[in-house]
Amino acid sequence: MFGAPVLTLRTTGRHSGRAREAPMFYIEHGSGYAVVASNAASARPPAWWLNLQADPCAEAHAQGTTIAVCARVASDDETAALWPRFVDIYRGYDHYRSIATRSMPVVILEPR
Repeated sequence: MFGAPVLTLRTTGRHSGRAREAPMFYIEHGSGYAVVASNAASARPPAWWLNLQADPCAEAHAQGTTIAVCARVASDDETAALWPRFVDIYRGYDHYRSIATRSMPVVILEPR
């Protein structure tokens, strides 16, 4: 996808309790990953982010490896440092941020 690295995040559906998978761009962050809950700047957050808010434990599959992760919102300092890296992999993020009517958090996926 646009030459950017993609991971598949498996969350637990907040209503169904079933496994849900979503592909997304990511960057490596520490021993885990960082992703953006953009949903192409839609007024509604992505379902995977709503699922993580209900249950922050998930699995991330990237580069042939699957790891169990727990999600948290990046701090303001982390977001400031990570945002340019996201724009480097996909320039659309800056556009999304400029038109979004909601917060688009950077989400840190840390190994459990």
